Parts: sequence; C-alpha cells; structure tokens
Amino acid sequence: MNISKTTFKALNRCDRYAGLAEVANEKNDAVVAFTKDATLEDLMSFEQEQKLEDLLTDMHDNEREDVFERFHKKDIPLMMEDFKTIELIAAKKIKHLFGGEIIFSENTFKQKRFEYEIDNDRLFSFLDIYQEDEKNIRVIEVKATTSKKFEDATFYFKRGKDKHHMFEKVIDTYYPYHLLHEDVSKNYQEKYIKMQDKYHAIGEYLYDIAYQRYIIDHVLKSSKKVSYFLAILNHQYVFDGVYDQENKPVYSDDIISLVDVSAITEQMMPKLTQDINHVLQRVDEMRVEPVPLGKHCFYRKDKECPFVPICFKHVPKEDHILTYLDRHHGYVYEKKGETIDIWDILNEGHTHALDLENALLDLNQYKSPNRIIKNTIQKETVAHFKTFQNDQPYVNQKMIQKILNTFRYPIYHLDFESFPAPLPRFQGETPYMQSLFQFSIHVEKKPGMCDMDKDHVGFLSNSHQDQRKALVEAMLNVIKEDDGTIIVWNDSFEKTRIKELARLFPEYEEKLLDIHDRIYDLMKVFKGDKDIQGESMMNYYHRLMQGSFSIKKVLPLFSHLSHQALDVKHGGEAMEVYAHFPDYDNDTFNQKYQALIEYCKLDTYAMVEILRGLREISQEQ
Repeated sequence: MNISKTTFKALNRCDRYAGLAEVANEKNDAVVAFTKDATLEDLMSFEQEQKLEDLLTDMHDNEREDVFERFHKKDIPLMMEDFKTIELIAAKKIKHLFGGEIIFSENTFKQKRFEYEIDNDRLFSFLDIYQEDEKNIRVIEVKATTSKKFEDATFYFKRGKDKHHMFEKVIDTYYPYHLLHEDVSKNYQEKYIKMQDKYHAIGEYLYDIAYQRYIIDHVLKSSKKVSYFLAILNHQYVFDGVYDQENKPVYSDDIISLVDVSAITEQMMPKLTQDINHVLQRVDEMRVEPVPLGKHCFYRKDKECPFVPICFKHVPKEDHILTYLDRHHGYVYEKKGETIDIWDILNEGHTHALDLENALLDLNQYKSPNRIIKNTIQKETVAHFKTFQNDQPYVNQKMIQKILNTFRYPIYHLDFESFPAPLPRFQGETPYMQSLFQFSIHVEKKPGMCDMDKDHVGFLSNSHQDQRKALVEAMLNVIKEDDGTIIVWNDSFEKTRIKELARLFPEYEEKLLDIHDRIYDLMKVFKGDKDIQGESMMNYYHRLMQGSFSIKKVLPLFSHLSHQALDVKHGGEAMEVYAHFPDYDNDTFNQKYQALIEYCKLDTYAMVEILRGLREISQEQ
C-alpha cells in the first residue's frame, strides 16, 4: 500500500479505520479519498486537500461559540491561492536566511519527495521546502496557522509564579525554552511531553513533520546536519497597505516566522515508530469490528472521522451523554477519588443522558457548585420529558427579570459578518483578522416595538475593496450616543471587532469604544451573568438545546423563524458567498447579495424574538 502523511494520519485514528475504508471503497461509496491501491498522483492530491482542510480549520478558529459550518472545499479554490502565497513567501524567506539550494514548488508533483519501503508498503513524504548547503540540510513544513499558538504556550517555574513561554523567539525563529536555558522546571517538562500528543493544539503540527522526519531519517544518507522547521504566519505582522500593479497585496517576509522543531521531533521518533508499525498492521488485518470511541473520533468537531455515523449509531440522536455541559472536564467518584473520562463512561455502554450516575453529576473534576447545578438541571429536564413527554424548561424567572431590567431603550440588536482571510487584505489587518464586510441592526425603540423590515438597517460591502470605513460610518449613523443597550449574541466576537475598528479608525475611537461599553451579551441571560448574579449561574435551559447555547438552538424555542428557509443558512455559507463576489455575473451577484442581507437580518431579528420571549417569561405570574 502507498501511504502519504495524510493517509497515515487517517489510518492512525483507530484499529477500525483501515477496514471501514476498504469496505467503503469496495462498495463504491467514496467515504474516504484514498484506497488500498492509491497511486502517487492520488497521494499528491490528498496532500493538497489536507492543506486546504487545515487552512479552513484555522479560518474557523475564532471567538464565536458556534463553530462555523464548513466551507465546501471544492467551491473555494481562492483559499488554496492564499496557501500557495504563504508557501512562496516562506520559500523566499528560507532562501534569504540560509542561501544554498532551495527545492520548492507550488505544484506537489515537483516537490522534494522521500520514500521508505517496509515489506510491501511504501511511506511517502512530500516536502514543502527543502534547503541544502555545504554543511546543512533543512526541511521546512509550511503551516497556515499563526505564531500565537506557540506564544500562548506557557509554563511555570513554581506553582502560580514565574510564568514563562514554552517557545522563545530569537530574531525570526522560535526555539523550545530548554534549548536556550539550562534550568527548566518540572512543569515545563510535563508540558513539553504533552505537546508531543498528536491531538494537542501544537502537537498536531509537530506530528506532521515528525512523520516526515521518520522517513527522511531512514532513507537520507548524508553527513550533513539535518534540521527541521515549521514555517507559520507571524500573528503580530500588520499589513502596511502596499499593493502591486495588479492591486494584489505585497507582503514582506516578516509575515513568516519559523519554529525550530529539530529537538522535539527527535524525541518523538520512538512514538512515530510505534504508530507506523500499528498502521502497517492495521492495513494487513483490515479489521472492521467496533473499537472504543474517543477523542480520535473528533465527534461534532472539525476533522470529524467520516465513519462517525457507523461507530456512533448506538448513541441516541438526542439526550445523549455527550450533551452535558463541561463534559470535557471529566467526572470524579467522591469516595474513590477516581477521575472518570466521559469517553470511558460512553464505552461502558452508558449512552443516554439519564445513564450518568448522580454520584458523577454531583462532583466533577473541578468540584464547581455551578457545574454541579448545570448538570443537574440538564438531567432534570431530560428526566421530565421521559416521564411526562413534556418539554418543560428550567427557568429562573426572578433573575431573568433582574437582567432585563438593566436594559435601556432604544435597544440596538447588532450582528457582524466577517471574512478571516489567512493573509491580511487591507491596511492595518493581521493574519486571520476577522475582516468585517457586513452588519445588521434592528432598533427596538420600546419593549416589543420592532418591525422586522421597518426597523432594520443593514450594510453589506458590494465588492472585495476596502469598505471598512464606510461600514463604521453607516453603523455610527444608526447607533446613537443615547445610552441605549446594544444586544449581541456571544459578545467576545463583536467586542473584539469594535476594538479593532477603534484602532484602525482613531477618528471614531471615542464613539466606537462607547458602543463597546454598551454591548450586552443576550446569551448571558441563558448561561448566567456573573456580574449581575454574583456567579455565572444558568437561568434558562430547555432539553431541545442539547447542551448548546447557540442562537440556532435557542431561536426555535421562542419563534417560528428559521435559517433553514433562507438561501444562506449559516456563517460558513455567508463567508463562502462573500468569497465568490468577484466570480458572479450580475444576476447571480444581485441574488447572492440579497441572500446575505436576509441572512444577517434574520440573525438580529432572532434576538428581537428571543428578547420578546424572555420578557414574557419574566412577566408570567
């Protein structure tokens, strides 16, 4: 079998994956892209698709609670153009830093390739950038992620004191702390080992290049020193607004940072050897019998395994054990002091929400009374439904009323749409900065007085030209300096965008920061508002929310309105439509333009409807 990095990572999920992939292929049901007889050409194609998948994952990594629905990969080749540009800039930077021979190509077919054969199986490694001089060989894996993940990784010399970065930057390159300092702490060593896990936020990138290193170590016979690097986007890079003759942004190589992963990938080699042996055994056996479920399934997350529908068929569609809030913290038996992982409970056959023992609900890993109550409320709403077939929500009427009494009219219901371009498009932007292209505002002058059409104002950029200032001016023309409350859903996103706009347009800073300070997160009425309640205690929960406070889950509880009836149904589609603005003919553009307006319009009117429902609840006798 021919195995590329992408193929290997897929087969390495579990003992069952290879067998299910083969069955799917035999049935001509293309659940997976590779087959037992994948050609070199196929493998190259898979690698390109994986690059795009990784890029899209980073685009969706933002402040919103709701993970955006994914782009359709085949519909956005322009995203791949961004990745090619990143690779090109990285190659130029490597040439500038090290000189020597550079083997680089945007075309996978022309990249440096290594092959390592074990019995009848061949492992392939396609290198983004290969650099060689008289004394050194450098292997560079380009990733569309940013340096923020590496800067955010920290450790302590002493518990709670002397916080340091796991990676330190010297000029343009990040190095693990222990390579620059002799003294390290136990906490550093522990985190350094954890970071090598393929499911770790940094570990997933390390694992990719470690696979490449495994192959290279076995086939490259050279006396030269071989070093390994990640090339990533510098999250502190600010685009200066310079464009070429074709009106394309011109980026300096400062936009690229390097991470020296030579030492850490060397430490990972025993694990890679073990994993590769397991994968080759799985390919030989092609087992299909069930295996334990776990984080490798990526259930309801980015990179979800394509065989989740098969492996999770015994898990109920609703009210299953994975709907519990804070489940990722695990649970603890009070008497035993034993930590129980949620996946262990699931694999023991406990799939329904009511299967979770009260002893586990009443005490979790962090012993938080708030989490105890949240979990108990969830279980009670499910139990009530099972007993009486009546969806009775949990309601803290007094607290809801207390929060609503803090709102000042007119209320401005606000929602933004943004495009997180990997490479900044406009002056002042950074990589993946959420570049705003649309807003919707519904003005509620008095309680309940808000017409969906008459009291709505929207703004939508009509091209990919920089219209941010026009957006700001249009917004300030609607939101007056009148002390009215500005309602959003999940305020971290809108507040961050407002602060960014204040930095970009200092002439409007005072007015924008006033808007920032007046924003209230309507989700807090449901999840709890620590500032008003003294603690973040849940005030409303309905079984149909299924452990989520997303507006898509909450809206059906208060209104007949639905995004499903729209041409644009979710944030992923909105970004996709905007991405294709330059590609549409006039008729299609007008249709898509109006569809975006209607989508964003519903997002703000949804908050109007939800607030109306909350107001009714708070006034019930």
